[in-house]
Amino acid sequence: MAEPILEFDHVSKRFDNQMSVDDISFQVNEGEFFVLVGASGSGKTTTLRMINRLIDPSSGLIKLRGKNSMDYNLRELRMSIGYVLQGSALFPNMTVQQNITLIPEMRGQSSKTALSLAEELLQEVDMDPKQYLSKYPKELSGGEQQRIGILRAFAANPQLILMDEPFSALDPIARRQLRSLVKQIHENTNSTIVL
Repeated sequence: MAEPILEFDHVSKRFDNQMSVDDISFQVNEGEFFVLVGASGSGKTTTLRMINRLIDPSSGLIKLRGKNSMDYNLRELRMSIGYVLQGSALFPNMTVQQNITLIPEMRGQSSKTALSLAEELLQEVDMDPKQYLSKYPKELSGGEQQRIGILRAFAANPQLILMDEPFSALDPIARRQLRSLVKQIHENTNSTIVL
């Protein structure tokens, strides 16, 4: 049986007098595709943000690989977790290449190796590297931007990938294509995803 990579043990989050997440417990095993389902305002985004410590829990314990998430160096924790937002959240002043290779290079990967990885990832999603590497986000369609956001999250080979409704702002065709893409990447990399 796979080792749990993430555990929530009676976790709650309160903002002033408002309870956003109320006493949740769950476990995500390595290689699992774990989906949080709930109505708008039910605390899904807050739960994701507690995993990479954009928000700290009010009570309870969150463990990553058996260790309290509060015991990790915050920068190292965030660099070990991929995060795909509802909008692509690409850096507008950076090219596609720079957006994809940013975290791998920050983690010490050579520019040459990072570029090779960016080319390979683009080819996997049927985006010609020669055509796309030098483009800026404003030159891409919404679906293309979201694809690059997903590639950026997977590029650093993170131990865990968080996806905060990454398909909701897309048209039905782009949404279906990106769901297939994420499923394919998950199968190819055996990554752990919390959606």
